Amino acid sequence: MINVFIICNCNILLKLLGRHLSSFDDISVIETLSHNEIEQADSLKKTGLAQKPDLTLFASGSQWPDLKKKLLCVRKHSPNTPIIFLSSRAEPESMEFNIIKWGAKGFLSSTAPSETLIKAVRACYAGEIWASRRFAGRIMDDLGEEKLFAVARKSRQEIPGRLTRQELKVIMLIASGFRNAEIGKKLFISESTVKTHINRIFKKINVKNRLQATLWAAKHLAGPPL
Repeated sequence: MINVFIICNCNILLKLLGRHLSSFDDISVIETLSHNEIEQADSLKKTGLAQKPDLTLFASGSQWPDLKKKLLCVRKHSPNTPIIFLSSRAEPESMEFNIIKWGAKGFLSSTAPSETLIKAVRACYAGEIWASRRFAGRIMDDLGEEKLFAVARKSRQEIPGRLTRQELKVIMLIASGFRNAEIGKKLFISESTVKTHINRIFKKINVKNRLQATLWAAKHLAGPPL
């Protein structure tokens, strides 16, 4: 059972989200909270956060002042609980980047199909990160091809994750948005060989998908962590 704690600044949306999530057999909404109560320490201690929820759904029904402050406040009270941010507004591209940089494990728009929210809840509960491919591209958009292969020329002692130089090239191309066939052409190897490299890379750095591999590359290969 996935115990979910919902925080929202729109009472109508708060109730609708609670009913929707509770309709699934593997999800239980242990409590809901208005955004006005977030910074009240006593309120937070008495809420579902004290019950150590498996996941917090942070939903925005309108403009949300001091969003960073409120998000960090929730993280402080429950640092090990994954947070999914649900936005009902047409947020600028930078919003998704900032939300995840501030510690959320997922970001999606309320315009997405309702089943997408459930998939995101289950994925983040399983330890994955839920974000758009556009977000992954933004992380690595400062890495041109010259810099990409410069990373792969590191000495063996400097290479994190026990990756080979060829695996470094593969993960950096993944992080830059290239598909398997495109990676094969760039490295002059077959697509099946690319898949073999990817499977080995995922096992070595303990990730499950291309987005997580991109985040790992951003942290370990492209400068300071997010």
